[in-house]
Amino acid sequence: MLKVAICDDDPDILPELSARIKASFSACNTRVSVQLFSSVELLKQDASAFDVFFLDIDMPEMDGVDFGTFLRKNDNEACIVFISSREERVYDSLRVDPLRFIRKTCFNDEIDEAIEAIEVWWEKRRNRLLVIPSHGHLSTVPIDDILYIECFNKKQCVVTKTNTISFRGTMNDLEEKLLDQGFLRPHIGYLVNYRYINCISSAKIFLNSGASIPVSKHKAKEMKQLFIKLVSKEPNQSSPYTYEP
Repeated sequence: MLKVAICDDDPDILPELSARIKASFSACNTRVSVQLFSSVELLKQDASAFDVFFLDIDMPEMDGVDFGTFLRKNDNEACIVFISSREERVYDSLRVDPLRFIRKTCFNDEIDEAIEAIEVWWEKRRNRLLVIPSHGHLSTVPIDDILYIECFNKKQCVVTKTNTISFRGTMNDLEEKLLDQGFLRPHIGYLVNYRYINCISSAKIFLNSGASIPVSKHKAKEMKQLFIKLVSKEPNQSSPYTYEP
């Protein structure tokens, strides 16, 4: 289920926006949970709970673009759609990478195309999740949040930016799932997300977090070559890195 937040400082317009957005999602056979907010400060307290934000821009406490900046600074990659009558702010809004900017005067004409774009975004995002069996249920972890995976005491330990999740599985199965997602296997007991690599030596991979991962002697050259290949595909890669020959 897609979790949606709609925020506008005019509480009278919120039910109308919600009904139209729900109807458009329903036409795509997508189940959604929608919550309405007339205050950005209230939304801010629970921002991590949502996948999609529909935001007005001109609000008194914090405008929609500033709230989008707050999300991005906190590594929140949720989908943002602005609904605003302030059409002159469209270029200003681009700095938070919104999926769409809908003009309030054209809301009914533009919302369906925006929902279709959200559907495409959501499908790609779901493909970027690792499903993990944990404590009798299934958990999902965004692949981009995984720093590395370590095999320890016959368990796979998935280390993310915020926590570690352990489960029973095989490193070979994980490698098959993650190899095309930018992960390297420098050692029989490790998988590493290249996005967090700071430096590769002949014996270790050093991550931005300060962690170090062992590199098998026969894999050192291969790891460096693969890392350079992955980085070269993303010229705007922001993570710092160095390369040791």
